[in-house]
Amino acid sequence: MPTPLGGVDLHAHTNHSDGLDTPAQLVVKAARHGVRHLAVTDHDTLAALPEARVAGAACGVEVKTGIELSVQHGDFGDIHLLGYFFDSEDAALDTCLARLKEGRTQRGLEILRCVNCKLSDLGRAPLDSERVQQYASGVLTRPHLAQALVDQGYCKGHQEAFRDFLIPCNAPKPALSLEEGIRLIANAGGICSLAHPGVLSNDPNVLDPLLAAAKSLGLAGLEVYHRAHHPDAIPFFEAAALRHHLVPTGGSDYHGRPTGPTLGEIAPGYPVPGTVLHDLQRFAAGRESD
Repeated sequence: MPTPLGGVDLHAHTNHSDGLDTPAQLVVKAARHGVRHLAVTDHDTLAALPEARVAGAACGVEVKTGIELSVQHGDFGDIHLLGYFFDSEDAALDTCLARLKEGRTQRGLEILRCVNCKLSDLGRAPLDSERVQQYASGVLTRPHLAQALVDQGYCKGHQEAFRDFLIPCNAPKPALSLEEGIRLIANAGGICSLAHPGVLSNDPNVLDPLLAAAKSLGLAGLEVYHRAHHPDAIPFFEAAALRHHLVPTGGSDYHGRPTGPTLGEIAPGYPVPGTVLHDLQRFAAGRESD
């Protein structure tokens, strides 16, 4: 049966990657906002799943297996792939994620070192490494550092922290190729959707070749419903999904920030369509029966 409209969110993060909420806090908030089907899609890690599933069982939220992988393709240096319905205990996936985690750990520490150098140049006290790492249950990321800069009074908000410190002090993140990312999830029994394509480009001359290449490699979906697309760009990405025979997917891309989206919505009063889960499940079931 199709999932009712609303009550679905296929893109959310915890403090095991770049979110601010624990997995249990995220799930409780999802239930409070009427989300009954939640995909926890942390960056390059599945560490939040056990706690999220326990919390989901307690408050009536079905927690879907999910992940957001960083990949590269051609001139695109930072593409995000959302993976769904895969075996979270797949050995090859586990090995790859362990390698990515080590790379992300080193990246976080390098950005912290650079931020502290900049603070020192400004005559300000550095961020305490041990205290900063308490913001993250897993890998230290830029949003965790942004929150530390805000809490220490160095910035008024995350946007200022990124502008003044985290973008200038950025370091490259470890990434797979587009083909490697799609194949990794496929070999674990799952399917992939391209996350927030509007972050990459709104130009069909730029985006269409990427979608065609990704489709040829096994891409299943396109994240049409995302806060970066609301309201004007949604019809464009709906048409792109139709043109490339991709399943429209959607999620809040929730990170726990006070000024960010609400779980289950891409904008106030605009819920993630519940049909996205049904359509994605139907695609996955059809692939299994081929």
